Amino acid sequence: MKIVQGDEQPMVSGRTVRAGDIDKQYLLEGDDHSLGNFAFVLAYQQPGSFYSPRHRHNFDQWRYQLEGECSFDKNGVMKPGTLGYFPESAYYGPQTSDQANAVAVIQFGGPSGGGYASHDRLFKALDEMKAFGHVEKGVFYRNDGVPGKKSMDSFQAVWEYLNGRPLVYPKPQYADPILMNLHDYRWMPLDGAPGVEEKALGTFTDCKIRAGAYKVEAGASFTATGRGAFLVLSGAGTLEGGPFRKHTAIYLADGERATFHATETAEILLMGLPEIARIRTPLPHDVDAIATEDLAEA
Repeated sequence: MKIVQGDEQPMVSGRTVRAGDIDKQYLLEGDDHSLGNFAFVLAYQQPGSFYSPRHRHNFDQWRYQLEGECSFDKNGVMKPGTLGYFPESAYYGPQTSDQANAVAVIQFGGPSGGGYASHDRLFKALDEMKAFGHVEKGVFYRNDGVPGKKSMDSFQAVWEYLNGRPLVYPKPQYADPILMNLHDYRWMPLDGAPGVEEKALGTFTDCKIRAGAYKVEAGASFTATGRGAFLVLSGAGTLEGGPFRKHTAIYLADGERATFHATETAEILLMGLPEIARIRTPLPHDVDAIATEDLAEA
């Protein structure tokens, strides 16, 4: 179990493997040597400060829109109150925003066992790669005369540099991202928890990745269980002997539980992570995988 107060985390000015500037507050991180590694941040963008081309990942991602709007082209627009699940291998974007926005983002190792490289490792590799190329609008371009593809999605280029081999994407369990507008879901009583209501948003993939929201009335208690990250959206109270308030974040591993006691009506968002035992152990030669494709062929 890990608990942090979002308003106590420093603001870090904008490193990204793509293009533009993003300010971040780092909330929670996993084990960089585990297939279940993850990174949970609050990200802030100024109008037109960030661009990401249409691309995909070999990891999973949750995005919850806190403020402003962000466009993902044909995949839709995320407005405040929208939760997006971006599964491994599913193309999305391009991503743009013409207004200031804030989003809670969790990137994590998905069902295929591809894992997730920490920000420190990614940025260190990107710094080293500047010796033979540069990033422009989310694409890494090799300098003239440097062996390899002239241009490649920047995340893929960094991953291949880190791992010393081509990135092979797993077959996607979902063809596209899934965007959920929480305002369109009803609050329903949570069985066995007086004063607590939930919005059951779904369980995704064969790794049972859950998503939901919980409203805890003042004086009531809610016990969170299962592997995932819980983010307080509003309200206040106590949590495992300490306080919780807006943007308190907690990580629970498989089998762990934590109880929120609300002194003010609270809303809490669950962005679930895969059950570790269900994550696939990677094979040396993955016969179920599909070959990498050039960005232009997407």
